[in-house]
Amino acid sequence: MLFYNRISMPRYVLRAGLISFVPSIMIVVILAASGIMTEERGPTFEGSPLFLLLMIVVIGPPIETLLMAPILWMLSFVTKRQVPLAAMSACVWAGLHSLLAPAWGLGVIWPFFVFSCSYLTWRKRAFWRAILVTSCVHSFQNLLPGIIAIATQ
Repeated sequence: MLFYNRISMPRYVLRAGLISFVPSIMIVVILAASGIMTEERGPTFEGSPLFLLLMIVVIGPPIETLLMAPILWMLSFVTKRQVPLAAMSACVWAGLHSLLAPAWGLGVIWPFFVFSCSYLTWRKRAFWRAILVTSCVHSFQNLLPGIIAIATQ
């Protein structure tokens, strides 16, 4: 379903957003219940609520998507197969997020697999369409965690 782009972009964003969000919440709940992800080990966000919401939901996703494009391009020299390529990209992004907070990488690996699949799928149609769709899926993923981050700061 993630590699099918013959549907409307909003429908794809909703589908991929749910495929990203629901399992990632389950992963975070398991990590929290097991004591792996705690407030001390998770990411910290500082700033005004409006600034944080804009960064987490509006500005961050397109920036990370624009950075994802060259990472996927470089990884494509290792494999052209989409699922392994998306998995390698997700591992890179999990590693990068772990630099800020170790447990955070575990929480983002699934969403970044979905984002990578989204980019690879829509890149076949057009670069900027891939950026837009993937950014929207990422924003969908970040909306509730962004609200929670603001509410608990």
